[in-house]
Parts: sequence; C-alpha cells; structure tokens
Amino acid sequence: MSAVQAALGDRDASVAVTPDTVPAGCYWWTDPDGDLALMPGCMARVQDPEAECTCDKLGARLARLEKKVRERQAAQEYADTWWTALRTAVENHPDAATILADARRRAGR
Repeated sequence: MSAVQAALGDRDASVAVTPDTVPAGCYWWTDPDGDLALMPGCMARVQDPEAECTCDKLGARLARLEKKVRERQAAQEYADTWWTALRTAVENHPDAATILADARRRAGR
C-alpha cells in the first residue's frame, strides 16, 4: 500500500501537480483510509471540490494590489522629495516668513 500511496501522495509527501492535473494551489493526497483527496489551496474548494477554483483569481488580484502599492510608494517618495525641495526653497527665500504665514493662513492654521 505504501508504494501506491507514494504514487498518489499523502499528507507528508504530496504529489507535484501540473496545470493540467489540478488548479494552481491545489494538490492530491491519500487520506488514512486510502481515499484520494483534493487539498484545496483556496477557500472555494474547501467545502465543495467541484467548485470553481479561485486560486488563480486571488493570485492575479494580489499581483494587481502589490503593483498598486508599489506605484503608491513611488508616488509618495516623489511627493516627499518634492516637499523637501519646496520647503528648503521657501526657507532659503528672503521672504520666507511672509510666504509661510500666507501658507498657514490659506491652510486655515
């Protein structure tokens, strides 16, 4: 029986899968009773093995969100650099006190 289990996989040694065998994130293993079971990588298949797998969809969604975070971080870095340069320029201006007072007034402070 162990040779069969090794061929099908079990909890300790799951069988590598290809995109043609099961969706990404899921794998097959043999339970203690010898039955082949699908180990889902997504919540959609936890209750229903026949449900549409959401692994690829969640992975794509994660990739889009990670890209958006990187873009926002880059935008924030640019804004920080711009703010530092602007603040330095204002502080070095002969009318710095007047400019800062006007800015505070416009900001309601």
